[in-house]
Amino acid sequence: MKRIAALLLLLAAAAAAHAVPIYRCGSTYSQAPCPGGKVVDATDARTAAQQAEARGVAAKERRQLTEMERARKAREAASAASAAADAKASAKAAKKKTTSHRITPLHGPSAPAAPAKPAPTQK
Repeated sequence: MKRIAALLLLLAAAAAAHAVPIYRCGSTYSQAPCPGGKVVDATDARTAAQQAEARGVAAKERRQLTEMERARKAREAASAASAAADAKASAKAAKKKTTSHRITPLHGPSAPAAPAKPAPTQK
């Protein structure tokens, strides 16, 4: 639907500039007549004030679109930086976790380990 509207707008602008008749041939448009084609009235019926207002609205929407795109890119960059920092912190924590569980003797390298005491039995 948007494609047809854009095409009609383009054709209307071309028709106004060249005053060439436009033919609708089924679901397509052409400047050349076709069998069963109908002439489309492509004149812009809007006043100059309406056309100027439409151009102003379009310019405002372009500015808003540019600002929204700029904000989206900033959010994406911040998100990527945050994800990279999280990944770095996770890798550092994983490395620390694997190296912090080393078993070291309590009484020096030659001391034998004390045997565990048996658990008391209940009667």
